[in-house]
Order: sequence, then structure tokens, then C-alpha cells
Amino acid sequence: MSNNDIINLFLNPKSVAVIGASKNPLKGGNWIVNNLTLNNFKGEIYPINPNTEGKMYGLEIKKSVLDIENEVDLAIFYSPNKVVPEILKECIQKGIKGAIIQTAGFQEVGTDKGLELRDQILKITDNFKKIRIVGPNCMGITRFDNDSTSEEKGGFFSGFGVFNNYKRGNIAIISQSGMLNGGYLMYIMEKYPDIGFRYSCTIGNKPDLSEIEFLEYFLEDSTVNVIAIYLESFKDPRKFIELCRKAKTIPKKTLILVKGGLTSQGKKATLSHTGSLAENSQLTEAIIKQSGVIRAHSFHELFQFARTFSMMYNTGKQLPQKGGGVAIIVGSGGAGTILADLLMQHGLNLPLFRDKAYKTLEEIFPSWMPPNRFSLIDIWPAMEKAQKNNINRSVLLKLVYDAILGEPEIEGLFNMLFCSKRFRQQYNVDEMIKNTNQISKPIFFWLIGEAKEVAYISQLLANNNIPSFTNLEEMVKNYWILVQESKNQNQN
Repeated sequence: MSNNDIINLFLNPKSVAVIGASKNPLKGGNWIVNNLTLNNFKGEIYPINPNTEGKMYGLEIKKSVLDIENEVDLAIFYSPNKVVPEILKECIQKGIKGAIIQTAGFQEVGTDKGLELRDQILKITDNFKKIRIVGPNCMGITRFDNDSTSEEKGGFFSGFGVFNNYKRGNIAIISQSGMLNGGYLMYIMEKYPDIGFRYSCTIGNKPDLSEIEFLEYFLEDSTVNVIAIYLESFKDPRKFIELCRKAKTIPKKTLILVKGGLTSQGKKATLSHTGSLAENSQLTEAIIKQSGVIRAHSFHELFQFARTFSMMYNTGKQLPQKGGGVAIIVGSGGAGTILADLLMQHGLNLPLFRDKAYKTLEEIFPSWMPPNRFSLIDIWPAMEKAQKNNINRSVLLKLVYDAILGEPEIEGLFNMLFCSKRFRQQYNVDEMIKNTNQISKPIFFWLIGEAKEVAYISQLLANNNIPSFTNLEEMVKNYWILVQESKNQNQN
């Protein structure tokens, strides 16, 4: 089987055997079976446990994979590490093509026993020729097929984190940490319910299948636009660089990387976590620079950047191409000053208006407070004039949007929005969303005001794939990342 065929088998199995299935609702072997059944996995599920009889979740528990009459695509291991080698032999005898070994306790523990178990697996599998393996020491794979709001959920859920609420989207995760297919992913889904994920794949110690094979597959998968990656070591640095560069030639593909093990303490943690020998910092920097991959420095940044790119691709917005000229609409001089500083720190700029755009703005603003010639607009005086003339704020904003975003040097907009339930009618969110969606250039909102109203407006914007932030630095950095991606794409 080709690499793409084997990854397809892991992501889209028609039948799975859960090794270590348990009736005990507190055990991971129970959660995995529950996860598969709860989320309506369309294939066959075979719970395996030699010490348990009866049924769980309506499924008959088998003592061995050899007791299964039908063919099995995949085995999911959640069993003690010492029994893994013998059960792998049975899987090979059964003709099972792939195994996800979530069990830990192999080379990452650094003991003779752990290394011996690793070597046994290499021998039993004939260096993975007889069966392909994801893991050991991982938290499985997830494929999201349907919204939780749909009548039918669906997908493949081999981790023991049970996902009750989720949204299918265009983001794929490749991670050496199981956390990104478990607790942290649950947190992100709850914090940003608008984010949609397509796959989440944890690779653990990766003696066999690694980031390389999954990355190759996702580059070919048209349902994936954004690939979020966490690595502690590179399996094949040259191939990784090659694939990252290839991504730049594929429309609507963005790769974002967090690299762990950069410090001496981080390297020690890496060795004890996945048994990986992290590269030295100079080599890591060279790999990242040559690959052109977008770099995040934390899990928070990783998913913020992924969310922003996901929204851009969902709406077909144009990424800035000319170097990051932006416009700012604020209701506060202080906010405008801080934003101007942040833009300059990130190499962004505020272009000057041409005569046509400036004259349009002059008509909107009162004579006692004309607009700036550069693209920083303190909207408050214009709002006062509009209020006196009974002009709705949404109408005013559309006039401003049309004037400034028609400027070729302005490729995006930051819009400050004061959120208050009392003034909700004034800013007419539905009309604002309509105007924003009609514009091909990215518009980011900075939300301030009443906390509950900020949360309300943020969710409305998110539901329409419009990025909003409560932190100025994060807003500017997320726009700057769009500029960096455009530069990288233009260099390839």
C-alpha cells in the first residue's frame, strides 16, 4: 500500500478492534468504545478483552482478534505495554493492516524494559512491513464528519476523550502530544465553537508513521486548508522542508508549526515524553526557515492563527499581497495611537488616502474635525454628525468602508467596536456583517465594552467567519501572519 493509502486506512477504517475494551466507565478502554458508538462511527466495532465477557454498548466482547469472523482494518490498543507484542502477533495473523498503539511505556521511559518492548515490536512487525503503526504513546486519531447540530453525528474517534459537541471544518492537526486530541482540543472547541476541525492525529513516539505521511496526505486532501502541527523532533527534516515548500504551491494550504524542545530543559522533557532527541536550536531554526512554515510559539497562538486562516479560506478573502497596508477605524485616540505603534513594530503601515477617498471622508466628517490624510480614522466626530442628520451608524460605516477599502494600497481593516446592549440598535450587527461579507479584503474587529455583549457580538461575527479580538496585540499579530503567508507564497 502507498503512504496515502495507509493513512486513508487509519482515517477512514471500515472496521476496528478495540484492544483493552472495558466495562468499567472510568477506564480509557471504555471511553474509546463509548466515543465510537456515541459519535455514530459507521464501521464495525469489536471490543477485545480476554478477561471480560458479555456486552458493552450493545457490542459483544471478544477475547481475541482471532475470534472475529470478519475482516478488520484497524486495531486500537489501550492495554498494558507488556501484552502489546503478543497481541500484535495476533493482529498480523488476522491480517489487520494497521494499529494505533495508545499505550505508553516504550522508549520514552528510557528503561531497558521499554527499549526491549520497542525492539520486540520492530522484530514482530518486520520493521513495520507486516503491519503499520501509529504511536506508541499517543491519543489516537479523530475524523470529524458532521456538526453536532446535525441529526446524525459521524466520524472516527479512536481517542478516549469523548467529543459531544464539535463542528466539522477545514483544519487538520498533526501532534506529537496526545493532549491535542484530548483535553486541549475539547477546551479549544468550547472556547471557539465556531472553529471547525477535519482531523486530529497524534503520532506519539512515531517509530513508523510520522508527521511526514500525514502531511503528505493532508496536502492532497481538498477538505483541509489549514494544517496545525506540534512536533518535538523532525522524523525526516529534508522531507519536511520539501513538503512545506510544496504546500506553498497548492492554493488554499497553510501550515502552522509549534516546535517543542527548544531549550535544555525542553530537550529533557522531550526525551522523557516521546523518547525523541530534539534537534539543537540552530538546526531547528534552519529547518523552520528553509521550510517557510508559519511559526507559532504556543498552543494558544497555534489555534488562533489556525482559526484566522480557516476564516479567510471559508470566506474567500484576499490575503494581503503588497506588504501590509491597513486602515484603522477607532472611537478613541489612545487606541489609534497604540495600534499605530503595533503596526509599525510588525512592519505594517497606514497608507495615505488618494484625493477621491479623502474627499468622500471629508463629506462624512464635520468641518471642525476633518479626517486624517493617512488611514487612521477616529470615527467619533463622524458619528456625531451622522446622528444629528439621522443617519444610521451602519450606513455611515458602509460609506467609510467603500471609501477606504477601495484604495489599492489598503489591503485590510481594523475596526474598533464598542459593545453595549443599550446601543445594539445603533451598530446593527446584521447589517455590519452583511457589509463585511461583501468586501473581499479582510476586516478584523477589536471588541470592547460590556463583557456579555462582547461575547455575544464575538459569537455572531465568528458564526459568519469574521475574526474578532479583545486584545490589540493579538489582532495585529494575526493580520501580520496573513502578510507573512502571502510573502512566503510569492517566494515559491
